Amino acid sequence: MPVVRATRRSSLRSIVVVRIGSGVQGIMNKLLRIIIADDHAVVRYGIRTALEANGMAEIVGEAGTADELIAAVKTVPCDLIVTDYAMPGGRTQDGVALIDRLKRIKPDMPIVVITALRNAAIHNKLMAKGVKAIVEKAGGVQELSFALLAAAQGRTYLSPGLESLLASASIVGPRVGHVAELTTAELEVIRLFAYDGLTATQISQRLNRSPKTISRHKINAQRKLGLSTNQELLEYCRNNDLSSA
Repeated sequence: MPVVRATRRSSLRSIVVVRIGSGVQGIMNKLLRIIIADDHAVVRYGIRTALEANGMAEIVGEAGTADELIAAVKTVPCDLIVTDYAMPGGRTQDGVALIDRLKRIKPDMPIVVITALRNAAIHNKLMAKGVKAIVEKAGGVQELSFALLAAAQGRTYLSPGLESLLASASIVGPRVGHVAELTTAELEVIRLFAYDGLTATQISQRLNRSPKTISRHKINAQRKLGLSTNQELLEYCRNNDLSSA
């Protein structure tokens, strides 16, 4: 049963001013009705509290999983969606697949993605799918306010750190390499890691190789693919079917 909280619509229809310090970032003629989605309740609370406090938004729905977000978007009228990139659990895939699903339901709905992931290839893919803004979770409320205003006005926004990341990636070439660069052993190891959820020790037992050899294959695979962390490797495997590669 989806735990979707639909809030009472505010009667306030005055001009909304987004305050950034002592200045004014933008003016809109209504409150933004926003659905927020994150698998951590404390993050949702923080977003809701900050946006309602600065007077720019009315949070009309909340979701803790991709399933709940889909249910909310189908039933609760809103102007904009703010969603985490990674929300495991439930039947609906998160990540890029979730964005595809949301765009099929509401093709013109502005989407703002909040994420701790720093992967130029995935961020580029999100923008190509129609995401209007991507905000780093390490950023402040000010960044989120900029992003929401831009998305509501049909413009794009990237956190400064992500903008630099994508700019660097465009200069040095694609950050994520091609799976064809991997050896058979490297591909086998990351398949077992990403799709079977095995640790290096478990993979070494299954393949009858030393844990040191397995770790070396995994490290080499990540280097060739331009991936720095386990999370980035999992996201890469999620968005690129390596099961038959």
